Order: sequence, then C-alpha cells, then structure tokens
Amino acid sequence: MKKFRPTAVPLITCDPYFSVWSFDDNLNGDHTRHWTGARQSMCGVLIIDGEVYRFMGLSRIKDQYLSDGKALKQTSVTVNPTSTVYTFTHKACDLTVTFLTPLLMDRLEVMSRPVSYIFYEITPKEEGHTFEVYFDASAELTGDLVGQDFVAKAEAGHVSIGGAEQKILNRSGDDVRIDWGYLHLVHPNAGVATQLRRRTLFKKRISAKYCEVDLDKNIPHDKLPIVYTTSDKLSDVIVLAYDDVKSIEYYHKPIDAYYKKFYGDFEIMLAAAVNEAEDLRQACAAFDAKLIADMEAISPEYAKIGALTYRQAIAAHKLIEVDGEVMFLSKENFSNGCLATLDVTYPSIPLFLLYNPELVRGMMRPLFAFARTDLWKYEFAPHDCGCYPYCNGQVYGLKNGELTLEMQMPVEECGNAILTVAAACAVDGDRALADANRDLLKQWADYLAEYGYNPENQLCTDDFAGHLAQNCNLSLKAIVALGAYAKLFDEPKYGALAKDMADRWVKDAKKQNAKGWRLTFDRDDTWSMKYNIIWDRLLGLKLFDEKVSREEVEVYLSKMNRYGVPLDSRSDYTKLDWMAWTTVMTDNPKYTKKVFEAIARMICESEDRVPVTDWYYTLDAKQAGFQARSVLGGFYINLLAEKLLK
Repeated sequence: MKKFRPTAVPLITCDPYFSVWSFDDNLNGDHTRHWTGARQSMCGVLIIDGEVYRFMGLSRIKDQYLSDGKALKQTSVTVNPTSTVYTFTHKACDLTVTFLTPLLMDRLEVMSRPVSYIFYEITPKEEGHTFEVYFDASAELTGDLVGQDFVAKAEAGHVSIGGAEQKILNRSGDDVRIDWGYLHLVHPNAGVATQLRRRTLFKKRISAKYCEVDLDKNIPHDKLPIVYTTSDKLSDVIVLAYDDVKSIEYYHKPIDAYYKKFYGDFEIMLAAAVNEAEDLRQACAAFDAKLIADMEAISPEYAKIGALTYRQAIAAHKLIEVDGEVMFLSKENFSNGCLATLDVTYPSIPLFLLYNPELVRGMMRPLFAFARTDLWKYEFAPHDCGCYPYCNGQVYGLKNGELTLEMQMPVEECGNAILTVAAACAVDGDRALADANRDLLKQWADYLAEYGYNPENQLCTDDFAGHLAQNCNLSLKAIVALGAYAKLFDEPKYGALAKDMADRWVKDAKKQNAKGWRLTFDRDDTWSMKYNIIWDRLLGLKLFDEKVSREEVEVYLSKMNRYGVPLDSRSDYTKLDWMAWTTVMTDNPKYTKKVFEAIARMICESEDRVPVTDWYYTLDAKQAGFQARSVLGGFYINLLAEKLLK
C-alpha cells in the first residue's frame, strides 16, 4: 500500500462537542477544525534561536490571515488508535508532537474524561541552539454564535475561557457546536490573552498590553481570547480539557458526564488526569501496539483504517450514568443529529463488543426506557431517543408534534434491537438487560414473525435510498433476529419459524439463471449486499447453508469498483460499514483483501477532506453524505468474528 493519507486526522476526540481535527495533509497547512468543518483554531509554534516556525494551524486576526512564521517542514503523520503522532524537521532539531486521547474502554472513568494531551519532544541535531514551544487554543472551541462575549479565569498553571452567558444544554441539532461550558488548559506557564498575542509573537509590532485579558471583566467578542502556554523544555505535555457542566438532558433532567461518579467534580478529575498523563501515555501505547498487531494480521490496510476510525467511533458518543446504570449515547453526526439511534447503534457494535459489551447495553437502555413510555404507541421498536444532547423521546418522523407511521422503520428496528442484545449476551454472557426486557423483545420478535419475511413498503437503515418494499436484506434481518431470539431465550417455536423462513427465502429471493439473490423479491434484475446474514454465522444460528454467502460474495467480487462494492444495484454509492460486514459472511481472503484495499484507496484519494465518511461513491470516491459517525465501529467486525468463531 502506498503512503496512507487520511481524509482528516483526529487530534482531540473526546465526545461530539470536544472534537478537533486537521483537515489537511500538513498540521500547519490549515486551521484546526471541529469534525463538522467549523474552524476551532489551535496554533503551535517552535521558536529556534528567536526565529518562529509554525508546526500547527494558522494565525488569524479579525478573519485576516497573517504571515505567521515559516511553516516547519512536516516529515510524517502516524494515526494510532488512541494517538496521532506528527514529526517535523529543521536543520537544528527534529520535533515530534503527539495528540493523545486515552479512550480505553475497559477504564470508563478514564474514557469518559473530557481530556486530551499534547506531548512534544525536541531532539537537537547540534549544540548551541535555543528552543521554545508556544501553543494556544482559541475560544472558538467554546462558542458557536457570532457576537458572543467571553470570560476568563486564571490561577497558577491552570487557565480557562468560556462564554460570558452560560445557557447550559440550551439547544440541540446536527451541524452545531457547544456554546456553553469552559475550555481549560493546564501547564505551568499557562495564560490567557487575545489572538493579538500571536501577532506580537510573529511580528513584534504590537505592544504586549493589547494582548492582555482583564480577568475581572467580560471579554468582547471582537477580542477573541485564547488560552496559551510556552515551554523551553526539550519535552513536555500540555493538557486540554472541556467542562460542559451538564452533558445530556435525559428525559428532561440535566445529567452529568460519567466521570463525576468517580471524581465528584471537574477540578478533581482534571487534577487526576494531569497526574496520570505519563502513565496513560504508556498504557495507550501498549493498547495501540496490541490492537495494531491484531489488525495487521488481517491486512496492512485493515490496520491503517482501523487505527483511523477507532477514536472517531467512540467520540461520537457521550457516556453518562442514570440511576446507577451506564448510558452510552450516540450522536448521528451529519445525518440528522439524532441521539441513541438504534440503526446507528446496530452497525457500530462490533468495536464495543470487543472491548466492553457494557457500552452496548448502555446504548440500548435509553431505547428500552422510551419504548415503555406513553409517548411510544407502536408495537415495534423505536428509531431514536431524541436530538443530541436531548434524550427526551424519538424525533425522527415527527410531523406537527406527532410521529408519522410512514417515517418509521418497523422491521429494521425490531431486528436491530434483538440482534444487538443477543450479540452482547454472546460475547460475555451477561443476560441482565435481556431478561429485564424480555417482554419487549418478545413483542418485537412477534412483530417480525408476522411482518418480517416480506416487508411492506418502508424505510430501513439505508433510508437515504428511500422506501422499498419486499426488501430481501431486510427480510434476512427479520429471519436471523428471530433465530437469535430463539437461542437467547431457548424458544424452539421461534427457532423453527426462523428456519422455515430461511428455507423459503433461499428459494423466493434467488435470481433466475444468475448467481446471487435479489434486492427485492419481485425484481429479478437486481442485487444487494446481504450484510445482515452475518449474524447467522457469528451467533451460530445455522439457519442458512454457507453456500448462500459464498455465492453472494462471488457476486460482490464481480461488482467491485475502484473504491469498493456498491450497496445495491440502484446506485454506485456504498456504505463502508456494511461493505466491511460482508467480509465475514464467509471465508474468502481474496474478497476481504480487495475490500480493504478499496476502502484504503478511497480514504487516500478522496478529495473530500472530512473525518471518514461511511457513505460515498465507489467510482470517484466522492462523499455522498455523513462524516465522523459512530457506525465505523462496525469496521471492527473482523476482529469480533475471530472472537466469536473461536
């Protein structure tokens, strides 16, 4: 594989609001940005013998780009699961800058901290030079409104900035940033100033007094503040954190982030995070090395893509606790902003099943809770629980305040709920959530028994493609979900029904005089990726002969374009997560290799510089929609398959 070039590079990846990326090949080639693309500027400078060399970001004064020092030559960027490492060179020294977010899923008290680290190391090449590192982060990380004023606080080694007017949990939506809470920087030399400080550093033309911030007064929006620090050490660490005060509105009650269960408040947590910086760096390095080795055993491309998508998938969630139970709430990024979307949970679960199935149960708990309220009037499973950060009930399909039946996904969501719970039980044997909600799962299984085999005209998780009747892949979901329910609760009646439906499906969906099975039961000249069938194999249901999957994969090989296999015969676009799932339908190393090469090719060659998209065109690698979504947890299906099929 040629040099791997991410479409965007993760820097700070804590949650849907505290998420900063580089959208350029070079860290100093553009402003750093929120995953949505909005500018959230961080600037990094290495001063060598008094000369300024910029290694991160660009400088800005009132939207005017400045000549802000020479760009330090970047020599490499390496994306690991929990860290991103940049290297730079100068005749006097080499510089390594590491962005680390310790998303360790077996340590939820650490994973839930809204804290990221920036480590740097300077390696002199010769004696006689002086070095100083300057770093700052803009109040853009705390605001999304034009004209917002700010406040700043400072104490020894710890500064913060945030909006002067704090309206906690004041709004929801998709293409929005947080405008409440406070950005914190911890470093012995930390300070607060305005962005004019950068000009004094770069140009030496403005008196330093114009950069000063009065901590006792509001800072007007036309003097955008920054938190900054400097260090003359050859190696050091800078800690950035975000206090969102309250994280989620859970059925009309403001809820704290999960970490407060352990630390009580933000300040105590932050002190612990600072003290543990080096220990966490070592723990993350060990985790990354093990995970990368496991992925490289599948293929080099798989390892590169998996490392790039790890933090993206986790940081599209917020972890909270309600009444002693974990809730892991996703945001449907650049789709519609929905929270706890069931058909976003379903494709994402492989990563979380691998490292902490409790997180998968945490995805399901709010949906079960909503399904038990008077607000949900249907006999099938809900689609979502709100619009991030509001978990107050389903918003998808609302019209004049009422949920419309034509915008629901009855078969899709019933199958998703059953299969997600069954998969979590299969991984660690914890049946508590399944048993507590057996009545709902039975209700949804009964719905699939009656309506799942040949679905009426309705949406599925691929709703961007519109309504579809007699969807063969959706029928597969109903069949394997019934089989999973039967195995989960030892219900032979449902197992027999699933087997009967599977036998019928093989005949009814078969293409005449051609390989493979149809997109819809009534159209012979169609095909689609049958990704839902994987659970027959992974859960050991034995409903289908493996020759079905083998023949299907042969069809996908014949449909392969430069950037992958199309989702179905209606268009050349694909879904990255579903394409990855098809690689575990059966053992076909040739197909698996081609799929991961094609996905890597898309990431390296796409002109759309965004956090990895899961919906793109296979002929030209153009983004069709979506970015930075949690569904890329589904890319870890191969490692999950190895675990389940042992």
